[in-house]
Amino acid sequence: MLSHVNQNLGASILMIWIDRTQMTQTPQDIVNAVQTAFPKSDTSTILDILDLYGTEPYEREINRVKLAIITLSEGSEDKLLYFLQIAKTDYRDVLCWVDMKPLTAAEGEQQQQAVRQLIAMWGKK
Repeated sequence: MLSHVNQNLGASILMIWIDRTQMTQTPQDIVNAVQTAFPKSDTSTILDILDLYGTEPYEREINRVKLAIITLSEGSEDKLLYFLQIAKTDYRDVLCWVDMKPLTAAEGEQQQQAVRQLIAMWGKK
């Protein structure tokens, strides 16, 4: 997923991400990331959208997930809503996507082939 991140924008937000992965993220980190990623958007509107994550007891690591959503959104409000919905379904997906390096087409095909072989093996007894 990071292959789609604008390099400058992604680098700025990712630096916040990297600096904070071993520490607790603060609400101010979220505000800073929103202002960086969405310079032409109303910050309070973006923050209100992000606040939709963390309303359920099973929605964990709220600030870390919000930073991942911002990073993956690449400054697009449509993508923000998309990744927010993904996080509400399973927050681990956005955390994984932001942490993983993008796959090349060959690597993607290789992994898909490995999965196909594994599925085929499961069908044989």
